Amino acid sequence: MTVLAALFVATALAYGLACVLYLVSLVRGLEGPGRFARIALLASVALHLAYLVADHQAAAPPMGRMHQTLTMLSLGIVSAFLLAGLKRQSITVLGAFITPVALFFFLGSGLGRSVEHVSEDTRSALLPFHIGVNVVGLVAFALAFGAAVAYVIQERMLRQKRLTGVFERLPALDVLDGFSLRAVSVGFPLLTVGVVTGAFWATRVHQGVLVTSPQAFGLAAWVLFAGVLVLRIAAGWRGRRAAIGTIVGFLCAAAVLVGYSIRDLGGAS
Repeated sequence: MTVLAALFVATALAYGLACVLYLVSLVRGLEGPGRFARIALLASVALHLAYLVADHQAAAPPMGRMHQTLTMLSLGIVSAFLLAGLKRQSITVLGAFITPVALFFFLGSGLGRSVEHVSEDTRSALLPFHIGVNVVGLVAFALAFGAAVAYVIQERMLRQKRLTGVFERLPALDVLDGFSLRAVSVGFPLLTVGVVTGAFWATRVHQGVLVTSPQAFGLAAWVLFAGVLVLRIAAGWRGRRAAIGTIVGFLCAAAVLVGYSIRDLGGAS
């Protein structure tokens, strides 16, 4: 096993351990697993950074391949979550919903290592900017997704009058709703820039906008998040409907990366 492969496995295991500890802390209400979950997540970040350094020495320029985009996305999600937790301790429990998302993208980056990097004839200065704003936007949406999932669970338990156990450990509904709104408000402008630059880049490369399945999911995500924000402002849309719209919007945004990964893997095979 190479050093790069060993670092990948160690990082994935550390993320997996953090996921389990956060879930145990949420479900069982034990303080010990919660403390160790944060330690495991910090160790995951350190291992992830070491993996990126080793990968950068052996691979194409950063963001030049799909697997690098996915691994930067997973690191960004975890880093943003840890930073957000420093300011608002009550959202620490959201690690049970956010850490699995980061692990999913990190494992996906391992599957994408066989994908060829972007060819020179399609590379331009606009491409790294386009990828970068989309990655940061997805980081924000991932945090909003975690808060929205927690909101739906919390709200359902409230309606069923199950006011003990997990209900007591989740943040209050208004905290989750406000956190999700702030995250979407950060991610939406970045997604908008990503959609515009993506269309412009596609026009340059293909001499016309070529709408593929991943791009269609990207547009669907933009429409959903735009709808959530507009309805929040114009119609006072809050709560469960906004949370569900956020969840579906994030899944559409994530489907963009999944679609590109599947397409590129098919082309590389």
